Amino acid sequence: MPTAEFQLSFLRRIQWLLESSSYTSTYKFALLMAMVNMSIESGINDDSEHSISYEQLAEQFIQLYWTQALPYSDQSSDSVLRQSSTTGQASVINSILDLQYKTKTNSLAIARTQNIKLWQSTIKDIASTIKKYPARYLQSAEDKVSREFLYVYDSKLKVVTLKPGITYCFTRFSKIINKLCQQYWTEFVRKNSRNQIHFSDDIDLQQFLFNQSRQSLKVLIPILVDTQQGQCFYCHKPLRNNIEVDHFIPWSKYPIDTTHNFVLTDHSCNNSKRDYLAEELFYEKWLERNQQHGHMIEQEAKIIGFTTNQLRSETISQWAYQIAVEHEDLVWSPEPSIKLRTINSSLLPRLRG
Repeated sequence: MPTAEFQLSFLRRIQWLLESSSYTSTYKFALLMAMVNMSIESGINDDSEHSISYEQLAEQFIQLYWTQALPYSDQSSDSVLRQSSTTGQASVINSILDLQYKTKTNSLAIARTQNIKLWQSTIKDIASTIKKYPARYLQSAEDKVSREFLYVYDSKLKVVTLKPGITYCFTRFSKIINKLCQQYWTEFVRKNSRNQIHFSDDIDLQQFLFNQSRQSLKVLIPILVDTQQGQCFYCHKPLRNNIEVDHFIPWSKYPIDTTHNFVLTDHSCNNSKRDYLAEELFYEKWLERNQQHGHMIEQEAKIIGFTTNQLRSETISQWAYQIAVEHEDLVWSPEPSIKLRTINSSLLPRLRG
């Protein structure tokens, strides 16, 4: 595990990077957030190095930019927000717009599966852009001096290899980094003079940029209902006309939909749980559900275009609960007499193992 001094130095350098770097687009913020997500998915919990391919980063970029490539205003189809301060639109946005146009859909799930060759071509184009621009210049500030504290850039390689301790720090400080990146990203878009004409007081810009990329989840109900015997995952009451799909690991903790992360709940439990982790016994129950039904969930979800990777989902869950233990976070219970209490690591035997 990196030392406390190393972790503090990491945070200072992230702050320096965000405050002192020059920006001609929002790519650097997206790259930082993408590396955070890939660090979480790695499951690394020590000071190991970690290599991330540019194509993996490209998939993350598509997730981040997908709804940002949609019109900002319902009244104008020509209101896609500019993500670059230079003439023209950012090339990543153009690649996504081209994908949306050729697949004739605004659904990421459909676009991913409708034309595999087109999807793979888009991934390669965006990967090339990431390698050429933000990966090369991320660690350079306005003084043009490169401070390679995250990774050493090599244009000949197909991967970015995070230095020892960096992956650990990305996972431990993910919430801080993501919030800072979202704030800087929002301000960059807000200050772009070409975007001013589209803004109004009734739309929250940050909400539009980062909180509207969720896929429609109702299509998952037929897939999951039998795995729960038609009962709410939490309170076990019969599910009838009040079925809702819950992110077991809340969207606010990891904002990418992975099919094995979903459970069915009634409205009361879903509304009460909100952005909290469920108490420990449900973590065990969720892992067992995936062990028993994971293959079926994956096969059915692929047909409708959802991201499916059981190991990925469970690695993210382990990270989320480990962070909750370290921070002594509150967990949610469906019991009216409890609702919220401090997490108890002794009730997480698999996590300890």
